Amino acid sequence: MEEQESEKTSNRFRKREKAPASSFGWRWLFPAFLLAAVIWSVFLLIESGDELLNDQSGETLGAIVDLSAPGFEAFVEQTWSMVIATENKEGKLVDLVVGAVADREGGGGSLLIVSPSLVPDSNCEQSPCALSSIYDEGGLGSLTAALVDLFNVGFTEEVLLTPTRWTGLVAPVDVVEVALEDSLVEVTDEGVEIVQFPQGDVKIQDERVVDFLSSANYLAATEQMNLSKNFWKSWLKEIGQNGSPAEKLPDLGLSVVDFLAVVGAAETGVTTFPITNLESSIVPNLFELENVVVDLFPFPIAAVPGDRLTVRLMNGTGDFTVDSLARKHVISAGAEIVVVGNMETFDFQESKVVYRDPLIAEEVESLGAELGFRVEFDELISPVAEVTVVIGADFLVSVQ
Repeated sequence: MEEQESEKTSNRFRKREKAPASSFGWRWLFPAFLLAAVIWSVFLLIESGDELLNDQSGETLGAIVDLSAPGFEAFVEQTWSMVIATENKEGKLVDLVVGAVADREGGGGSLLIVSPSLVPDSNCEQSPCALSSIYDEGGLGSLTAALVDLFNVGFTEEVLLTPTRWTGLVAPVDVVEVALEDSLVEVTDEGVEIVQFPQGDVKIQDERVVDFLSSANYLAATEQMNLSKNFWKSWLKEIGQNGSPAEKLPDLGLSVVDFLAVVGAAETGVTTFPITNLESSIVPNLFELENVVVDLFPFPIAAVPGDRLTVRLMNGTGDFTVDSLARKHVISAGAEIVVVGNMETFDFQESKVVYRDPLIAEEVESLGAELGFRVEFDELISPVAEVTVVIGADFLVSVQ
């Protein structure tokens, strides 16, 4: 027994015998052959790929990049938008802007000046009602939520500009010149009038930007928004001329800097929020606001995720002059466009709404009624969106 145990132990720790040396072929020729095979396979793959992409017969295997070609489709990027709020040193809301980028690569966009005294809900009976009061109680988050409800769209982000941040933003251009028809006068609690900015062409120093915007709040809402509009137009013009806007904006580590660099790179429209004056407050002009929203947000973010039907908007005629109108028509109907493109053929006479999920039939019927298009069920339609809207030759007639 002891001999057997001893033999097992000796076998376990016995020195491993040296393996016989590999032949020259296995050690050198086989690896060289394997490497050559891999290189040749890669070469064949590249060559065959080029042939497939350049093949003019049969189906096109490469991606369709011609925007006017039949079968072209592309996912859209939702409109880059931003709520820009300014507070003074007392923490009061003194300026409010909603901005949207027109083209992330080419630049440009729109800014909408909103009065802090606006009451977004005309039926509001209990404070806070005005945007300035909503900000006082809930800060930037509550203010943004109120704007989401008002515009019925979501915003990419929101930013708060303080006096210190404004000083840093404007510092590269030093001053912003604005023409004043009348002096901006502040009235103290004692009734003393103090001229903050005199009538005429006023050069606003970087450290006085918030003082200027605050002074405008002593005016009526329309005058306040116009004054803010003139400031933003002048400043954007200053940063957009003679070179890249990025060169006239500081590196503050704020997303608003990147946003303004893109907006200022091309034509920028600055407008004021449409309002209706009531006896004791100003409220939105909802009819005009609907048109403003459609123009401001070409591809809006849903106010609540899943709140809007997603749409694949397809041109079925080859008449691309109607694309912009078709987009606005679909957005106005309350849908969210996620894909745009062209049908495989351009012979569609009738505009229609096509869906594949029976569970959303009622919503689709409502969308079709809003658009004035026929609704059709097709379980084989593309699944990239909940609904495919095809623009036919009758589109211009059907939307009149």
